[in-house]
Amino acid sequence: MKKTFLKVIALVMTAAMLFSLTVSAADDFSSKPDNTLKFDENGKFRILQIADTQDDMFPAPGMIKMIETAVNKYEPDIVIFTGDNTGTVDLAMDAKYAIKAIIDPIAELGIPFTFVFGNHDAENVSKETHFAAYRSYDNCLAYDADPEIYGMGTHNLTIKSSDGTKVAYNLWMFDSNMYDPKGGYDYIHEDQLNWYVNTSNALKAANGGEAVPSIAFQHIVPYEIKDYVVQTPALDPNGFEVTDEETGAKSYFALDPAYAEPGSILRENPCPSREHGEQMSKFVQQGDVNAVFVGHDHVNDYVVHTKMNAADGAAIDIVNTPGASFQSYGDEEMRGCRIIDIDENNPWEYETFSPTFYDVVGDTEEMRALAYVSDNIVWYYVSFICRIVPFFGETLQNLFISAVYKMFK
Repeated sequence: MKKTFLKVIALVMTAAMLFSLTVSAADDFSSKPDNTLKFDENGKFRILQIADTQDDMFPAPGMIKMIETAVNKYEPDIVIFTGDNTGTVDLAMDAKYAIKAIIDPIAELGIPFTFVFGNHDAENVSKETHFAAYRSYDNCLAYDADPEIYGMGTHNLTIKSSDGTKVAYNLWMFDSNMYDPKGGYDYIHEDQLNWYVNTSNALKAANGGEAVPSIAFQHIVPYEIKDYVVQTPALDPNGFEVTDEETGAKSYFALDPAYAEPGSILRENPCPSREHGEQMSKFVQQGDVNAVFVGHDHVNDYVVHTKMNAADGAAIDIVNTPGASFQSYGDEEMRGCRIIDIDENNPWEYETFSPTFYDVVGDTEEMRALAYVSDNIVWYYVSFICRIVPFFGETLQNLFISAVYKMFK
């Protein structure tokens, strides 16, 4: 029903609007936008990571409320979307307006943003079409660093020191791609890693031979996360269970407490590729990356300090951020985003926390009602229609949401 509705809407859009989405062969996504990222006068830099918004041109109002509130509340220096930023959209128009919905709250404040692709974004609408929509915003810092390598949109962004004299930090953005032709999810390929090594070496050379402290962002979790999942004798409150389809026997799993930060949550089996890529080994070789931040597994929220180390001996962490989506699977009490704080004076360490939807917007009856409607597709479409009624708009939408929540909860 949902896809049929979207197709009908798209067909009534004007030809001129459709034309505006056309991506020509002349579009050059490899050109670097102006990058003004810099530590503030106190040597601080803040990142807001948003994972798996995974919605369409009529996005859940709860998700948009969370993005709007988060950028105002936490005042990030950059927002990073780590893939499945749209759902499996069938039409270019749907992709454009799904992107518009999540970027407008950030663009209105002039906050820089970048992104990587997930496995769903470009299943039916090309990455080029998505890229054109993002790059239409002046505050987009994403670019396709090397169009010849596998995937699209792998790039890096440097952060200048507070005095502006040097590159003090680096952010890596990897397209972890979609699906491996041999089966399962994809991974970061050899030519992407060659680009990473070459770029890392260039940064190191410009930094007097010292590795530039860095963190990485991508959608699909590295294969090595499997080394930190252990079987438990009973169901851990922060773990998950698996039932054997033939015997009905249950097995229980959780993150290894020797490596996971206290409070880390593993509600589903991590879903990396089946291929053991060389990504983490290359990070060790280069010594610059001390954490990789991912999404993909919507109900996982953890920081794992791996056995692999960066330049000054810090563990290379794998960090999963829970999904922000209301239109794909999730957990009402976990849905949220992630804040990452970096200190120029202590660059091999970082601080992070993952506020939930209710942490961001407040745990009130009004926000519970918004979440309820956002999580129920029929009500969320009706609430959207209420919002566009002339002269009433948001007021009518809010009255409708409140009435539905009181009636059904």
